[in-house]
Amino acid sequence: MEELNISKKQIILILTFSFFTFFGYFLFQNLDSKTKIVFCDVGQGDATYIRIKNKVDVLIDAGPDKKILNCLGKHMPFWDKKIELAFLSHPNKDHYQGFFFINGRYKIERFVTVESPFVSPSYKNLIENLKKNQVLILKKFQGDQINILNDRFLFLWPVKNYFSSEDNDYSHLLLFQEDDFKALFTGDASPKILNLIVETNTVDFIKNINLLKIPHHGSKNGLTKNFLSISNPKIAVISVGKNNAYGHPAKEVLEMLKAQKVKIKRTDEEGDILFKIPFN
Repeated sequence: MEELNISKKQIILILTFSFFTFFGYFLFQNLDSKTKIVFCDVGQGDATYIRIKNKVDVLIDAGPDKKILNCLGKHMPFWDKKIELAFLSHPNKDHYQGFFFINGRYKIERFVTVESPFVSPSYKNLIENLKKNQVLILKKFQGDQINILNDRFLFLWPVKNYFSSEDNDYSHLLLFQEDDFKALFTGDASPKILNLIVETNTVDFIKNINLLKIPHHGSKNGLTKNFLSISNPKIAVISVGKNNAYGHPAKEVLEMLKAQKVKIKRTDEEGDILFKIPFN
């Protein structure tokens, strides 16, 4: 009888401890109202998770495979299974393939993509799968914007009816703004497009940003000195896989960033990279 009483006490203590641990975690999660940006370590690809003011979940690209699920499982509250807004910078597999694994596990409300002639059967299949799950599919162009909780996503590229023989030229340039904080997401934008941006009125939006996602995983066919000089970021993030076959990031890009004294952070070296707004 005595052993049974001790056993009951142990169970009660375990349950009590578990309850307060869960309650403390839940309370901590909900008291932290800062927006967080996570550059997910998805190998050779792009994926960024943003939780705006601890209320709204946003995903920019989803990487080449199911690694994105590890990032969401780690950084997104476990009780939250809704992604209010998902962006695809452009229809390359290392940016969209992860959405196949997300679709069905999470409820995606809106999916924003680009108008591009470079679409594969796999990409078309993704769009059909999203539609079957009643995801709203949107296409956005330069000048469009989406507002969430007084923050905004502003589309700087592409323009409507643009034509190019290069698929990366259709990549979204997406500016995220919260108060005075600015983060620029560049997908796989080419030097040609970056040069177009700095030669137009759009250039005012990219000046003196806080956080720059380096285009095309640090390829030499991405970032330009002129664009870097004008954007003048405090921190640059390179989403790239370890020992990748492309040699990314290019030596020229790293030297360019170091010359301008930009702090460099890389997913192949650090894994998931987390920022909270505001940050120093």
